[in-house]
Amino acid sequence: MKKFLLIVCALVAFVTVSAQPPMGMGGGRGGDRGARTIEMLQARLQMTPEAAKKFAPVYQSYQRELRQVRKETKDYVDSFKGENMTIKIAKKIMMAQLNGDKQIIQVKKEYIKVFVSYLTPEQLSKIFTLGQGPRRPRGGHGPRPQGAPEASQR
Repeated sequence: MKKFLLIVCALVAFVTVSAQPPMGMGGGRGGDRGARTIEMLQARLQMTPEAAKKFAPVYQSYQRELRQVRKETKDYVDSFKGENMTIKIAKKIMMAQLNGDKQIIQVKKEYIKVFVSYLTPEQLSKIFTLGQGPRRPRGGHGPRPQGAPEASQR
């Protein structure tokens, strides 16, 4: 009887695991990123399905380049963790972040040249803000917490 139950449990476990979609095919983290990108572009930029399908690989390449620059910058900055912070190290970190920002701007400038052949002027104006969401107020804009000093009093 124990062997029978063990076999049944193993069989149920096997069927359950084999019914899961393979990684990269809709299952696990990431899923079908290409299809989701096409849907997002089509909706947010109000593109036709054909235009979105043509533009998606270009946009994904753009996103990959941005991620790579950000990753390299983060890795470099993280390499200083555990060290005693000195002015010299702080300057290196700040310069690395500024250089990363400069590289991101360069990637964006290069892709503007590519994007103009795929997008209308309205779509082009939206493309660099996709996925950024609403921004928090900066520089004293927006409501102040009660009792907070005025900017000139700081």
